[in-house]
Amino acid sequence: MNALALHLVVAIVPAAGPEMVLVAEGEPRCCVVIPDDASETVRRAAEELAAYVERISGASLPVVAEREAGSQTQGSRKRIDVGPTQKSLAQVPEGFLGDEERVLIRSVPSGVLVSGGGDRGTLFAVYRFLELLGYRWLAPGAENEVVPKRSTLAVGNVDVDTRPAFAWRLFSGRSGEESEAWGVKMGMNGLYTPEAAERNGNAYYYPEAVPGVHAYAKIMPERYFKTHPEWYPMLGGKRVPGELHGKQLCVTAEGLADEFAANVIRIFDEDPACGLTSISPNDGYGWCDCPDCEGLDDKLCGGRTTAQGLNRARPFRGDRVFWFANEVARRVAEKHPDKKLLVLAYVNYAEPPDTVRPLSGVVPFLCHYAPADYSRPINDPASEPNRQFNDSLTRWAKVTPELLMYSYVSKSQWWRLPRPVVWNFAADVKYFHSLGIRRYFCQSSLSDWPLDGPLYYVIARLLWDPLADPRRIADEWTEAMFGPAAPDVKAFYEAVDAAARKTGQSYAGNPRTQIPGLFDPPLMDEALAAIERAEKVDADETVNERVAEVARTFRYGYWMVRAMDEYERYRNDFDPDAYESAVQYGRKALEYCNVPNAAEYVESWETSGRMTREMGVPAMGFGEAETKGGRRCWNSDETGPGDHANGWATFVIRTPDASRPVVVEIDVWGTSALSSIVVNTGPGVWTPVKPNARLSRKEQWDTLEYEIPPPAMAPDRPSQKIGFGGADSQVWIAEIRVREP
Repeated sequence: MNALALHLVVAIVPAAGPEMVLVAEGEPRCCVVIPDDASETVRRAAEELAAYVERISGASLPVVAEREAGSQTQGSRKRIDVGPTQKSLAQVPEGFLGDEERVLIRSVPSGVLVSGGGDRGTLFAVYRFLELLGYRWLAPGAENEVVPKRSTLAVGNVDVDTRPAFAWRLFSGRSGEESEAWGVKMGMNGLYTPEAAERNGNAYYYPEAVPGVHAYAKIMPERYFKTHPEWYPMLGGKRVPGELHGKQLCVTAEGLADEFAANVIRIFDEDPACGLTSISPNDGYGWCDCPDCEGLDDKLCGGRTTAQGLNRARPFRGDRVFWFANEVARRVAEKHPDKKLLVLAYVNYAEPPDTVRPLSGVVPFLCHYAPADYSRPINDPASEPNRQFNDSLTRWAKVTPELLMYSYVSKSQWWRLPRPVVWNFAADVKYFHSLGIRRYFCQSSLSDWPLDGPLYYVIARLLWDPLADPRRIADEWTEAMFGPAAPDVKAFYEAVDAAARKTGQSYAGNPRTQIPGLFDPPLMDEALAAIERAEKVDADETVNERVAEVARTFRYGYWMVRAMDEYERYRNDFDPDAYESAVQYGRKALEYCNVPNAAEYVESWETSGRMTREMGVPAMGFGEAETKGGRRCWNSDETGPGDHANGWATFVIRTPDASRPVVVEIDVWGTSALSSIVVNTGPGVWTPVKPNARLSRKEQWDTLEYEIPPPAMAPDRPSQKIGFGGADSQVWIAEIRVREP
C-alpha cells in the first residue's frame, strides 16, 4: 500500500448496489457495534460517531457490544463496526493490526468497517468517516465545527485505507479539553496530558515530572545541590545551583549520569504508558566551565566555537550535550529500551555534533529558531539565515532517522501581529518529508485562528499527506469557515501575504526591529478593505462572529504596524509628526487587542516623548528618570548595573546639511563612565567621537562638547543616531544641545 494512500477528504461515491442507509427521515437504520472488550478509546470513538450523527440528523444510533449486535441488526438494518470487532478482524487486510495509526473505512455486505490498526487509529478512522458525512473541525471549540443538517444519511461504496506520512504530529495540546479534542479530530497524536491518554489511544504526552522541553532542572532539581554541588555547573570558578533558565549541569561529574538516568527510569516506572520525556538542557547558556567539561569539549570537537544564528561566536556545546544524552540513554535503555528521550538542538548546540552520534532512542529536537527567516521556505537559498539553518538541517537528516523538527508555527514574541507564513510552512513540511524526516512539532496550541487563518488546518492535513495541495486545503477551510464571506476573506489573506512578499524583508521573532518596513502599506490597505467587505456580507450569526474576530485581530495588527513604521521614521528622521502619529496609531491598535508586550512598547514611546521634551533631543533606551544634583536625569544603562548589558541608549540630532560639522553639548554627571560617543555612520558602523575635555570625576554636573566632523556622519540622512556604547556603562544625562561650531 502507498504510505501516503488517499487524501483524507475522500468523496463518497454511490455504490453499484443499494446505498447503506444510516438514518431515514430522522430514524436510525443501523447500529454502532464495538468489541465486547472495547477499550476506553474505542468506546469513545463509537460514542463520538453516534453523537455526531445525532447532531447531523437528529437520530440516535444505538451503540452495542458485538455479542448484542444480533438483536439490533435484524431485517435490513446494517451495522457500523468500530474497532476490532470479530467481524472486522475477519475482513481487515493482512498486516493491518498493530499498524497503530492505519485507518480503514470500508463498505462490506454487513455495513461499514471503521477501524484502525490500533485504538488511536480507530479514533482517527471515526473522525475521517464523519468528514465523509460532511463534518469539518476548523478550529478548537464547538462553535468552529461545521455540522451538516440532513434528516437522511446514506453511504455508498467507501474504501479508504491510509496512514499518516509523519509518525509524530505534535503540538502544544495541554492547553485544555477544546485544544485536545480538536487536535485528535485533526489526527494530531500529541502532545497532550497523561489524563487524556486512555481516551485518545495513548497519544504522546510529556510526563508530569517534566512537562516541557527544558529538562535538566526538572530532572536534577536544586535539592541535590546541598549534598552534590559537584553535579552543578562551575561558573567563574564557583559551583552554582542549576536553574531552568541560564544554568546547566556539570555533565562530567562522577555519579551525575547515574542519578539523572535513575530519575528518568523512575518517570517511566511510575507511568509505563508514557512513551517519551525530554532530557534537554535548561534554556539559555550557563555551561559548566570546569576543566573536565572543557576538556571533554576539546576532545570531542576541538573546543571550537559556533556563530550560526547567534549575535556572536560562542563555544559549541553540541558534542557535550549529546555525549551526556547518550550516557543517560545507555542506562535508561537497560530498563526501558523502547522509550524516547528528546534532546534539543538549539542555540549554541543546534548544529550536529562533530564526533558524537546520538544513540537509538535519543531524539534530536531541532529548533528552527536561530538562524531563522520565516518570510521564505527553509530551502530558499535567497535567505542567508535559512541557508545556514538548512545546512544544519540536511546534516542532521543524514546523522539520524530519529530527528524531530521543532517548528515555530506560532510565535508568542511576535505580539499577535500579522505573520503570513502558511505557504512557507507548508513548503517546509513537504521539504522535511523529502529529506526523510517523519517527526514534526508545532510550538503552538493551534488555537489563534483569528490571527493565523488556515495555517493550523493546512499543517495538520499535510502531516498526514504532504503531497496534498496546501492551497486547496486552505480554500476548503476558508469556504467552510466563512461561507458567503469567503471570497472577501480569501482576498484579505492574499493581500496580507502579498504585502510581506512585496517588500522581501526577512523576519523571525523580533517585532521591534523586523516589523518596520515589513509590509507594503497599499497592500495592507487592500487587506483592510477586503475584511471590511467581508463584514458587510449577509451571512448567519456564526459566520458574522468569525469574520468580526478576524477583523478585530487584523485592525490591531494594521494599526500597530503603522505605528511601528511611524516610530521608525521618527527614530531615523527626528520628525515630531511621525512621533505623534506613532503614539496615536499605537493607542488605536490597543483598543482592538491589548497585547501586553505591544502595550509596553507604546508606553515606552510615550515615556520617550516626555524624556525627549526634557532632554532636548529624541532619546531611546535610557532608564527611568532620576534626580542628581537637583536636576532630573536619565541613565544610559536601562537594564541596571551588574548585568554587563546596557540598553544601547541612543539619541538623535538633526543635521540638515551633513557636509558641515556640528557640536553636541551634553550635560553629564561628573562621575559617569563616559569618554567617547559613537555615531551611527552606516549599517552596523559606529564611529567614535572624543570630547573636548574629560569629566571632573566629581559629584557635580559637567558639560562635554563633541565636535562631529562630516566624515563621522551618515551623509544620506537628515539626522544622526548617536549612542554611548560600553556594556553596563553608567552614564547620567540631563540635557543635550546641538549647535554649529
